[in-house]
Amino acid sequence: MQIKQLEYFIAVCEHLNFTRAAEQFYISQSAVTLQIKALEEELGVRLFHRTNRKVELTPAGKTFLEDARAIIRRTRDAVDRARQSDTILTGSLNIGYIKGYEKSNLSDLLSDFRGKYSNISIGLTRENVAPLYDRLADGSLDIVFNLLYRMEDLDFMEYRVLKRYPLYAVLPISHPLAHRTSIKRQELKGYPLVDIKKGENKYGEKATITEAFINAGFLPHVQYVSEDIETSILAVSAGLGYALLPSYITDTLSARDKVVCVSLEGEERRMTLVAGWHRENKNPALRCFLEEYILK
Repeated sequence: MQIKQLEYFIAVCEHLNFTRAAEQFYISQSAVTLQIKALEEELGVRLFHRTNRKVELTPAGKTFLEDARAIIRRTRDAVDRARQSDTILTGSLNIGYIKGYEKSNLSDLLSDFRGKYSNISIGLTRENVAPLYDRLADGSLDIVFNLLYRMEDLDFMEYRVLKRYPLYAVLPISHPLAHRTSIKRQELKGYPLVDIKKGENKYGEKATITEAFINAGFLPHVQYVSEDIETSILAVSAGLGYALLPSYITDTLSARDKVVCVSLEGEERRMTLVAGWHRENKNPALRCFLEEYILK
């Protein structure tokens, strides 16, 4: 039994006419007739009642039609899967992201990518600014979602700006400024700061933040330094000081966090979030990710 025989048989069933079935395959009627006869001999049953006026399926033909269609369908599916497995993208993609950015739509993006490219394994690293850029530089990360301060130490990197987020002062609910809808940075002078641990003055992080305070007329008194966002928010709610955080974090805070978020006037586009990758990285999975989600 051959696939072509089944295709001819199905065509005759659909047209109930040997001539039109032959025309569908651009072959002669006699060729179709011979193939159907050979199929009937192999099966040991008649599939059609044929007269000069019409063609009808026999009971055996009606039963065999369902199976023939199922065989053709499974055969085509098998061919498609074989072709896909020969061209499907495999490998791994190591992604780093700034602490707190998991509260954005990052999970939706990764879920969509995983659904489309299930053969690509994904590694995730959650870190602060400097460690992420360090790991991008040494090749242990393929792409980072990170805050950008300056490019002087990032000449190895290509990047795309994803969004510029407003900066908020996160205050204890008992803070004197907690009732305000917005404040200026200089109004925070004299209040203790809860800071996030930073690397040395690399990638411009410390310098840029310090410059913003100097322009406001003061340097902050750092009361507490935390390793991550969650600890910073806990420290603020405990009254240790205020923190300055971008809106992708503050937008997810609620009353149970026992803090108040107040926007900083003139700093509505302060925090620049980029997707960055090493310009010499040839990972096909990275190229796929960039073309699918970053560069289009």
